[in-house]
Amino acid sequence: MRVLIRADGDVRMGGGHVMRCLTLAGAAARRGWDASFVTVQGGMGARIRDAGFDVVEVPPSDVPNDAKAPPHAHWLRADPRDDARVTGEAAARLAADWLIWDHYGLDARWVDAVRAHRPDIKVLALDDLDDRALASDLVLDQTRLDRAPRRHPVTCALTGPDYALLRPEFAAARPASLTRRGCGDVARVIVMPGMMDAAGLAPMALNALRDFPDLQAEVVMGAGNQSADAVAALCAENPCWTFTPEPPDMAAHMAAADLCIGAAGMTGWERCCLGLPTVAVAVADNQVPSLTGLAEAGAVIALTLEDARKGLADAIRTAMGTAPDMSARAAALCDGLGAERVMGAMDAALRPVTEADARLLFDWRNSPHIRAMSLDRSELVWDDHVAYVRGLQRRADGLWMVYSEGGRDLGHVNARDTGGGVWKWGFYIGADDAPKGAATRMLAAFLGRMRAAGARTVIAEVRAENAASVALHRKLGFAPDGPARSGVLAFALCLGETG
Repeated sequence: MRVLIRADGDVRMGGGHVMRCLTLAGAAARRGWDASFVTVQGGMGARIRDAGFDVVEVPPSDVPNDAKAPPHAHWLRADPRDDARVTGEAAARLAADWLIWDHYGLDARWVDAVRAHRPDIKVLALDDLDDRALASDLVLDQTRLDRAPRRHPVTCALTGPDYALLRPEFAAARPASLTRRGCGDVARVIVMPGMMDAAGLAPMALNALRDFPDLQAEVVMGAGNQSADAVAALCAENPCWTFTPEPPDMAAHMAAADLCIGAAGMTGWERCCLGLPTVAVAVADNQVPSLTGLAEAGAVIALTLEDARKGLADAIRTAMGTAPDMSARAAALCDGLGAERVMGAMDAALRPVTEADARLLFDWRNSPHIRAMSLDRSELVWDDHVAYVRGLQRRADGLWMVYSEGGRDLGHVNARDTGGGVWKWGFYIGADDAPKGAATRMLAAFLGRMRAAGARTVIAEVRAENAASVALHRKLGFAPDGPARSGVLAFALCLGETG
């Protein structure tokens, strides 16, 4: 598998986008996949190379005025048309299977332009703003804690901190970190202002900590951070304060702390994984929605930058008194295994049913919860079932497939050609512990297979009490197809003409 990743990092946008993409690239490399990057010159290309990945750089150029541009188009440092050309040419040259992009300044038009160079490429968008169309096969929104519908709907989404992109060191440090939480008073604070600290949060935090002379404090941030000189000077004045630029073992430093004062953003999920109580400050407007969700979950004390300037010391005092509860609530949100879950979803596959699948399908279909929602609730008979599966190998009037993610079989989907381009389908997820959203991903992939096989319309029958299936059909764009019959709802979806 070959993966091409498009991400930028600089003073304006910080380094979080590149860092989470490096985490994803590392997970891909551990699976034996090839990962490369595209980034704009003058940003974080050297950091990406230092991590061991090849980089194609987009030359900076003037960005044209565009009334249809995304709200964060001001983050662009190159004309998106040039950007798409460089990215698309790289995707074609590398024969990339997946394009992963993480940039608030790009949108669906950019994706379409990249696809012109590599039409069969699959696309994963990393996005937590939901402020523009993405035109991607899969969307990762790791910050979304609610189930509110998206303003810009997508077919398949990996939603919530179960998919947060954390380096393996955080999951490894989690057990020991959680064990020590609540074992004593807050004595050690870690200050994490972000890689660039354009807001000057680190000096602000140290000045607030003057009210707590008994606390040890460590500031951890990028070596080239804009506030590094001010932090170094402040730490030189106080023997209880230290400055550690870019430690290689970040998880260990966080696990050793009792409280964090930090910028909102991607590191918030690292802190949750380790159960680290946090006073979190939104240093950019786009951080507010996800930070609000964390605050509502009781995982952080949330402040705007203006709030922090006025009352950071008071927030620290409150956090010290509620640290154990905050720690437990934070730890419940994220376990640090998100990158592997994302890889599993990207490694999804549909394969034809074979005779070797007879036992798998038999056990799945005979499970009580699947039978209860099937149109035919009768229990399968083994000999009849084996004959049926053998017969599928000779049939040419449909598709019968098994869906897997990460090499693990999860479900079955089938469709039969009833004539005139109309196909009737059925499906179920058989694995009891299938990742959330697996059914949606299975069906979205299968619709593509059906379209390629000549299907123009898909019809379905669903028991009215099967609320999950009804909702899933509606999510995929199916419309009611006539009145209910004996407690069974009919749906239809037009796939359009095939080429």
